[in-house]
Amino acid sequence: MTERKEKEEIMKKAGVCARRVASQREMIEKTLAKEPMTIVDLAKRLGLSNDTIRNRIGELVADGRRVRVVGWNVLETTMVRVWGPGPGRDEPRPVRVRVDGVKRNRKAAGGARLPVSVPVVRFRREGMDEWLFRIRELR
Repeated sequence: MTERKEKEEIMKKAGVCARRVASQREMIEKTLAKEPMTIVDLAKRLGLSNDTIRNRIGELVADGRRVRVVGWNVLETTMVRVWGPGPGRDEPRPVRVRVDGVKRNRKAAGGARLPVSVPVVRFRREGMDEWLFRIRELR
């Protein structure tokens, strides 16, 4: 079935929701055809929520439309998919290097280890705490 026939089938349906979903999917496809974007960027540009964009992109991918991950934004705490048009496979997720692993490797290589500051936690012992500390000391 061609895209035009699919659109006509959707528009014939009685529900307003089906038409809204179809128009949202079409807007997403047109926007991604112009430039690749993240879900947050798409939501801001189209005036929809992040969850709506995420759901529509999931539907497009499930239907086999030409929407895929074309890149990744690597941030400090997470990696964000950059969606774009085109056939083929998604861009593979980049490998994140753990900071702890880097510190260990520097030490093994004879380099100086980076200082890690551990904050001192001060607390007041109360009745039950005293009891627990005494039991631990007996072990």
